[in-house]
Amino acid sequence: MLADPTTLPFLSAAFIALTCSLAGCGGTPASTPDGDAPAIVSFHDEGLLGNDLTLKEVQTSLKLIDDICGDTWCEGDNDFRFRYLYCSRDAESCTLALQMGARETAPTDPRWPWYVCRTTGFFGFESLVTTSSGGQQRLTPTYYEALSACIDGLEQ
Repeated sequence: MLADPTTLPFLSAAFIALTCSLAGCGGTPASTPDGDAPAIVSFHDEGLLGNDLTLKEVQTSLKLIDDICGDTWCEGDNDFRFRYLYCSRDAESCTLALQMGARETAPTDPRWPWYVCRTTGFFGFESLVTTSSGGQQRLTPTYYEALSACIDGLEQ
């Protein structure tokens, strides 16, 4: 049975996230249109990737990564779209799937390839995000540093 052609970009992105979380990848380009993020999150919601993060934890983490981006990595020549986060307690690692491209190009441009940042020593939401007594959340310093090192390497 052949796959529906409209699902191929989404399956490709999900496969990249899963493969790189297991095998580890640096920059793994696979051009995909900007509209794929909701499909990837839906794939998570079905539980097919075996992610140790809940859908809400993925969404919260991606928002915190995007929020801090404006003050850090996103100040340079590239713009970012953080698409998916997969964590494995067994592997003690988390893999962030993202797209990165030059600011002057649209995210649907083929020059917006997919990349992954695999960070080791992380096992779940509590290793990525801290919550203050007032309920404010932010990335843990160790996750922020690991993610910064990976993204800096991708931009080289």
